[in-house]
Amino acid sequence: MLIAFAVIGDVIPPRERGRYQGYFGAVFGLSSVAGPLLGGWLTDGPGWRWIFYINVPIGLAALVATSLALELPLQRREHSIDYLGAALIVAAVSSILLYLDWRRQDFGWTEHYALTLLGAAAWLTVLFVWWECRTAEPIIPMRLFRNSVFSVGNAYTFIAGMAMFGAIIFLPVYLQAVKGYSPTRSGLALLPVVLGIFSTAITSGRLIVKTGRYKIYPIIGGLLLTFAVWMLAELRVDSLYWFIGLGGYLFGAGLGFTMQTIMTAVQNSIELRDMGAATSAVTFFRSMGGAIGTAVFGAVLSNRLAHHLAVGFAGGPRGAGMPGGEVTGNITAIQQIPIPRSRPRCCWPSPRRCTTCTWSGCLSCCWPSWWRCS
Repeated sequence: MLIAFAVIGDVIPPRERGRYQGYFGAVFGLSSVAGPLLGGWLTDGPGWRWIFYINVPIGLAALVATSLALELPLQRREHSIDYLGAALIVAAVSSILLYLDWRRQDFGWTEHYALTLLGAAAWLTVLFVWWECRTAEPIIPMRLFRNSVFSVGNAYTFIAGMAMFGAIIFLPVYLQAVKGYSPTRSGLALLPVVLGIFSTAITSGRLIVKTGRYKIYPIIGGLLLTFAVWMLAELRVDSLYWFIGLGGYLFGAGLGFTMQTIMTAVQNSIELRDMGAATSAVTFFRSMGGAIGTAVFGAVLSNRLAHHLAVGFAGGPRGAGMPGGEVTGNITAIQQIPIPRSRPRCCWPSPRRCTTCTWSGCLSCCWPSWWRCS
């Protein structure tokens, strides 16, 4: 992806980059959301191994297409590859991700090994910044952070990456574990997200080319993302699909307004010699946001699910019907958990008195007979 984005910045004039980055944003969003659909179909059909096999013909097709159609001027220059900087940043990122992932499985937040990983991540990050300020050709030139567009754009991309990958990964978990959808059906349920990305990524790219302005689109996208994430946070067991689809569409629309608009803004704000480094930085911070967001959201899910399982089955006999600790990471096991008995709650005279109802799920919980117990 990085090379593709860098090629756009290298061969397309600044005024036209918005259009092409919009195309790339639409394709990237489509592939990110259509992946669960195709993966679900492969899991239900040919088998999960084809999730990996399918990349072989796609990769070969891309290799042939670029070999035949992509012609770039070749300028040979002497380079010194920053191997130490690469090793430092890989070690720092690995440490923080292992801290977030192992914490919920083997260690607590303040266990000795967990704090060792956290301290190593901080120390390696400081060492990486120190080295990048001194090496001849750094992976991420620190002078770029003096550019406000570059700094703000990468921070924005990091946060958007957390929201994007968090929703794309855990919304199918909700659809399968809570709503009981099959992997294929849960992938189909994400089509509103694809529609949202397509309808805004391409449109915003064309508008950028037409007007030459792009600052408004990340602002609109950020507002849409915030509202959509709030809607998705309101999902309940009895939430209707129209509410899920509307939240997914707004979420996709927010991503379409933000993803490639930020890339265009960053590329247009730096010198050509820094095009590769700046483009890679945006891609890196987006990926980092997605990785850290996924780890954090996974820790929240496993902790809260384990807590609610303990509360729901409190006082019950321990045996075959009781959920174990491994249930929190197994959708099939979650679906097979018996529903604990609870006292009925009545919705009359107002749906607000139904403690299981929210504004997103009241119709499914209480309608058409609000006087009936849910």
